[in-house]
Amino acid sequence: MLNVFLKWRGHYIWLMLLTSSIFADDAKPVKPMNSASKAVPVIAYSVKPVSIPVNLKVLGTLHAKESVDITANVTEIVQAIHFKDGQKVRKSQLLVELNSQEELALLEEAKEATEEAKRQYKRVKEIEGRGSVTRSLIDERYRLWKTTEAKRKVIQAQLADRRIYAPFAGQVGFRQLSVGALVQAGTKIVSLDDTSQMKLDLLLPSRYLSNLKIGQAVEIKTNSYPKRRFKGTLRAISPRVESNLRMIQARALIVNPKAELKTNMMVQAFLHLPPQAKLMIPNSAILMLGDRQFVYRLVPSEKPEIYHLQKVEIDTGERKAKLTQVLKGLQKGDLIVSQGLMRISLNKPVQIKAMQSGQSQADLLKKSLPKREMP
Repeated sequence: MLNVFLKWRGHYIWLMLLTSSIFADDAKPVKPMNSASKAVPVIAYSVKPVSIPVNLKVLGTLHAKESVDITANVTEIVQAIHFKDGQKVRKSQLLVELNSQEELALLEEAKEATEEAKRQYKRVKEIEGRGSVTRSLIDERYRLWKTTEAKRKVIQAQLADRRIYAPFAGQVGFRQLSVGALVQAGTKIVSLDDTSQMKLDLLLPSRYLSNLKIGQAVEIKTNSYPKRRFKGTLRAISPRVESNLRMIQARALIVNPKAELKTNMMVQAFLHLPPQAKLMIPNSAILMLGDRQFVYRLVPSEKPEIYHLQKVEIDTGERKAKLTQVLKGLQKGDLIVSQGLMRISLNKPVQIKAMQSGQSQADLLKKSLPKREMP
């Protein structure tokens, strides 16, 4: 009996202690839930214009500053060639002679006839008014003199057509004929290029027209010299915009003192334009839904540091590695969620834990993580 009584008494005491504990907990005041404790922490970004360097990169084809195909003006046999393949020639240097034996003989005949006609004119001019020398005879002799002189000039021009000179200094290509060949008028003999400077025609977006200036620096790179960049300047801007492409044509001159750049060479051109202020947001802030793009804008609530979310559709423009240009949908000063899109929804309030402003991702996440409470 004594053992049973002691066992029952132990259970009774344990029950009384448990009951006292429960009533004691119920007697403690209940701590109300704070709205901030329900808010989802996010990283925010203040929309603002960002100065973005404009570096245009376009493809182009090089052409010599001056380029021409040397051709024959008459049909004749090649008598002499005074250049070698690939040779550099000076301006007015004789390149090719065509057969001109007949024209030389005619020129000698014309010179004699001109001199004789001139002597006849002077003779009658000296005895004007004497005997049968009339004014009409003097005029006839003068006309004959000038006619023979004009014929001499014609023959001299025909002779010049049979001697072909370099119109400017440059480098000839490979000749297309040999001595003794019969050439027709218009037949190409050799090419001539002035490669001391190279022309580069570019097609640029017309929206950059206000930033294009004559004399602006241009750099090019080619696969033939992958570790080098050749420099030049912008020399001309077309007065017309290409109507179908909405592009503007510009021409640059690239210095080429060692003739390393060649005609028809494909190159990459780089133009460094003045920086432009554009409304930019982080790429991580953009939510893609099909072909549409959205961001979450933060709208202040009645409670401090608590925001509601507003889903805003945007139109974007230029996209960089970390930032994207906003063309429509946002204004300067708007607060948007830049990171943490998967944790938020329109029916949940949010709280800013950190502002994204160019710091590293590690530092940003370190600031945004909530502190752990000590147990």
